[in-house]
Amino acid sequence: MNILKLIGGIFFVAGLAMLAGSSFSYVSQKDFIASAKHAEGEVIDLLRKVSRDDDGDSTTYSAVVRFTDDKAISHEFVNRVSSNPPGYAKGENVDLLYAPDNPTNAIIDDFWGRWAMVAILGGMGSIFSLVGGTLFFSQIRNDWIRRWLRANGTAFAVDFLEVERDLSQSMNGRHPYRIVAQGKNPFTGKLEQYLSGAIWVDPTEYMAGRNLRVLIDPNKPSRHMLDTDWLADLL
Repeated sequence: MNILKLIGGIFFVAGLAMLAGSSFSYVSQKDFIASAKHAEGEVIDLLRKVSRDDDGDSTTYSAVVRFTDDKAISHEFVNRVSSNPPGYAKGENVDLLYAPDNPTNAIIDDFWGRWAMVAILGGMGSIFSLVGGTLFFSQIRNDWIRRWLRANGTAFAVDFLEVERDLSQSMNGRHPYRIVAQGKNPFTGKLEQYLSGAIWVDPTEYMAGRNLRVLIDPNKPSRHMLDTDWLADLL
């Protein structure tokens, strides 16, 4: 199983889901704004919110706003945006929008009140889909190259040098292994080292006396792979 492709695919799908949520939120909020009524309210309190994670407690504050609708009825609502330091002070007057048929469905009329969910989901979705998509599709491309080399590449023998840990990537605190081999590139005449893909089980015990080969694209010698298909039957 290609761990990087799996992770990239998960991030890519999650990013697309966030972007879809951002689009839905935008349409919904646009409809709300178009039908909402304006009013002026007063911040009467700051609601303290405490969240806990591995780094400890985190405290934010949401404004509690009181306003009077067009029927002279008083209402209160808690601002959906929470921050530290608080975005508003107690006693501060604010512009707001509310739904005529449900006045407690109200927002403070500023950028974050209108578009916080759209911006957050859109920003996170863009990052997740970009990072995940890059990782996922690069792995698909690498898989295609490996399939092409297996079918069309020129094979030549190389010598096993060592098994090393790849510290550039990790999964649950574990680093994968890579087989390092050395041999003369038949197209350039240079002695070069070749690395296998990531291997999540130490293959050292299977390397004694093992004959290794590299598959190379004769039209593009920089495109090559150390063949480790034989490991699938052992690990």
